[in-house]
Amino acid sequence: MPAPHPLAAPRPAMLDVADLARVTGGEAAAGSGAAAAQPADFGRCGPGSSWKWLGNVYTPACAAHDAAVRGRLASGSSAFMAHAKSLPLLPAAIGSYVRERLR
Repeated sequence: MPAPHPLAAPRPAMLDVADLARVTGGEAAAGSGAAAAQPADFGRCGPGSSWKWLGNVYTPACAAHDAAVRGRLASGSSAFMAHAKSLPLLPAAIGSYVRERLR
């Protein structure tokens, strides 16, 4: 099997329905303490809670992007690289924000 190209982007992590429920404030995994460990702005569209003018829009796509960034930070990536490696999820998060605002 040939080695992957050195500049190839990693595949984004796929979330199943149970994972998505946990990251969007649904039920936490048994015994994990996941609900208590998530900050209030997890899943909020925008950079944390500092941009108040964006409103309080929470979507599954923004939560998936947050989970990807935080997962990469937890695995030792720098903040810059964690965000850079999570860029493939950003267009879906932006689209979900726009759809929610236009409702």
